[in-house]
Amino acid sequence: MNKKYHMKKEIVNRLEYVEETYAGEIETWRDPVTGNYYHVPIEIKRRWNESEVIGNDKGNGEND
Repeated sequence: MNKKYHMKKEIVNRLEYVEETYAGEIETWRDPVTGNYYHVPIEIKRRWNESEVIGNDKGNGEND
């Protein structure tokens, strides 16, 4: 990622998602009008207080 780019809202609104790149740290997006591809840094915020148990490997009968 060499060049920082301040994108106009009209460009952002038309971008198409391509893929997640670099293990969830960057996404690739494409502008269908210009054909330009952009790497967009993302951040993940984990909301531990909203988590829920989905399984249990101890085999106690609850959630396994």
